[in-house]
Amino acid sequence: MKLYFVRHGETLWNTMGIFQGIKNSPLTEFGKEQTRKLKESLKDIKFTHFYSSPLGRALETINILTEDRPQAKIEIIPEFREINMGEVEGIPRKDFEAMYPVEFHNLWNNGKAYDPSNFDGETLESVYKRAGEGLKKITENHSENDVLLIVSHGVTLESIFANITGTSIETFAERNVPKNTSVTVAEYKNGKFEIILFSDTSHLS
Repeated sequence: MKLYFVRHGETLWNTMGIFQGIKNSPLTEFGKEQTRKLKESLKDIKFTHFYSSPLGRALETINILTEDRPQAKIEIIPEFREINMGEVEGIPRKDFEAMYPVEFHNLWNNGKAYDPSNFDGETLESVYKRAGEGLKKITENHSENDVLLIVSHGVTLESIFANITGTSIETFAERNVPKNTSVTVAEYKNGKFEIILFSDTSHLS
C-alpha cells in the first residue's frame, strides 16, 4: 500500500501568521495555484482512495486535486483534523508567544511538556494518539495494492509521521512541519511503514 500525504494549500491565515487549529481560513489564490501544480504532478498516479480532514482548507485542497477525477469519492477521516489550539486560535503567533511564552516554546521545542490547559487547547499527546488511530483504521481497511491520497495539516501530519517512524512527541520541532502542498509518500508492507519521500515541493519549482 502506498500513502500520499499532502498538507493543504496556503491559507489566508498562513500568510498572516495566525494560528488556525480547528478554525478555518480559506485558501489564498496562491494556495489554489500551489494545489493545481500539485494536481498536475500527481495526474499519472492511479489513486484508489481519497481521504481528507473534515476542515475546510483540507477539503478545498482535495477538491482541487480531484477535479479531473470524476470517479473520486472523498472520505472524511476525523482523526486527521488539525490540533485544537483552543482560545489562541485566530490570533497572531506573536500574540500567543507574548501571552503564553512557555507554552509557545514547548509547542515547538518540547512536545512532552506542552500544556495548553490554560487556553483549553489539545495536547500533542492527544494529536499523536488520534493520528495513530487514524493510521490503524486505514491500514486495516485497505489491501497492499491500494494507493491513497490523504490531505491533512501541519501538526497532524507531523504526528502521523512520528507514528510511522516510531518516534515520540519529544522530537517534535517546527522544522519538521511539512510545507503547504508538500507530498510525503509512505509505503506500508508486511505490517511496517517506510517513508520513501518527505515533504516534497518539487512541483512548485
